[in-house]
Amino acid sequence: MQLTFDIPEKFFAYQTPKELIRLLKLNTAIDLYRRGKLSAGAAAEFVGDLDRYEFLYECRQRGIEPQTYDNVEELQAEIDNIHAARC
Repeated sequence: MQLTFDIPEKFFAYQTPKELIRLLKLNTAIDLYRRGKLSAGAAAEFVGDLDRYEFLYECRQRGIEPQTYDNVEELQAEIDNIHAARC
């Protein structure tokens, strides 16, 4: 899926369009991860130029702690989702 929208130049704040796009993708991925909509690996893939550990570092820089699971079933569901996405 591709989205297109206009951003007035005054909001670029000394960033190139490429830098702004990356920042928007990173912030969106962090928000989706924080809300439990994406795993760390999926969020890193969403950004496109990070691995899972680099993504978790970016989260930590923003005060977002790694997700934890309340029980084994939640963890197993996450693992199953990752396997299903790769197949």
